[in-house]
Amino acid sequence: MSLGAFARTRYGAGWRTRAAIEAHQRAGFARFRAKVMPRSPFYAAHADRPLQDLPPMNKARLMQSFSRINTCGIAYDEALHVALKAERSRDFSPTIGEVSVGLSTGTSGQRGLFLATPQERRLWAAILMGRFWPNLMQRQRVAFFMRADNALYRTLSNPLVRFEFFDMLSPFEAHLPRLNDLAPTVVIAPASLMRHLAQAQTEGRIGIAPHKIISVAETLCPDDKALAEAAFGCRLDEVYQATEGVLAFTCPAGSLHLNEGWLQIDRDVIDPGTGAFCPIIHDFTRESLPILNYRLNDVLLPEPAPCACGSACVRIARIEGREDDMLWWQGVNGRKMVPAEAVRSAIAAMRASVRDYSIIEKQGVLTVWLDHPTEGATAEVAHALQMLAQRLEVSLPVLDIRVGCPPRTEFKHRRIRVERQ
Repeated sequence: MSLGAFARTRYGAGWRTRAAIEAHQRAGFARFRAKVMPRSPFYAAHADRPLQDLPPMNKARLMQSFSRINTCGIAYDEALHVALKAERSRDFSPTIGEVSVGLSTGTSGQRGLFLATPQERRLWAAILMGRFWPNLMQRQRVAFFMRADNALYRTLSNPLVRFEFFDMLSPFEAHLPRLNDLAPTVVIAPASLMRHLAQAQTEGRIGIAPHKIISVAETLCPDDKALAEAAFGCRLDEVYQATEGVLAFTCPAGSLHLNEGWLQIDRDVIDPGTGAFCPIIHDFTRESLPILNYRLNDVLLPEPAPCACGSACVRIARIEGREDDMLWWQGVNGRKMVPAEAVRSAIAAMRASVRDYSIIEKQGVLTVWLDHPTEGATAEVAHALQMLAQRLEVSLPVLDIRVGCPPRTEFKHRRIRVERQ
């Protein structure tokens, strides 16, 4: 673990002005351009160009040029073979030399490879442990629920941290006895899995008392957050991490901030009315697989009010979800974005209740699935969405309300999704 990064994250005063952040980022790019880009066959020819003039990048382009972009001399086919073999065997220990290889879940339509050198793994561990380690004087037991393990995550293990991986491809109920035996002090899990853990705790199927609970990998909604906090009696923190790196995490005051001390994150605003934007990432710490001018397919809503923690890093009100899952309903002057939070609030305000819901929009039809609705919920949902459309001055699509849960087509849980075909 990088002790300097750990101390800076845990004890540093943080970034108090935008000028300081921007100066730090300019220095980071200057170093990266001089020392890292020349080692990448792809970026060597671009090392003298301004940052915003670098080739636009996304997951598909990154994977197409993977062999030439990475600085480790690792071919795409070799990395994919190692990653897929690990997926099939569930043995995630193999590396290519000292470089670990991972594979994303592919909710954006394509699975992405990522690399991490020992130095990068140590930095990642230092940032997360510096921010979220509950008590330096006590040994911690970490229960980590994820679809795949990786040497990156194992970097959290040290003499003071017992790290236990819980494979989410295994049956959920099979995890509960082991979780009770571990008695974790820290639980890290995707939002949908954290919800199941909270229900198991409430129903008495587990009885654990973690000091920290951390949501990762999926969009966290207020309902799931409230449920988990009530079940475990502590605040639910959030780490917004993608294949492209740790993009944001909650501060001590509970707000989600972009990780601008380690990344430069520009904005591609898709809805001027709300300020919703897709992040464009430049990571000046990621040397194995440079991430530069990389547009991520997530939609973030900024929070303009300053945070009580004093950090000048951009504050995020919420992560809306994937750009291609945004609801755009027709208004008088064109289409308007319908925030996922507005839909959630409309359903949460009903007198009737549902255990959960899913919304699928396809070819002008909005199919709403209600899980365990109480009497009258169907009519109330229809009315709530109609009132929401009127308030936003848009036309509600054709409604199709069903009871149950839609078929799961992918690993990550998405409450709202748009199907194009």
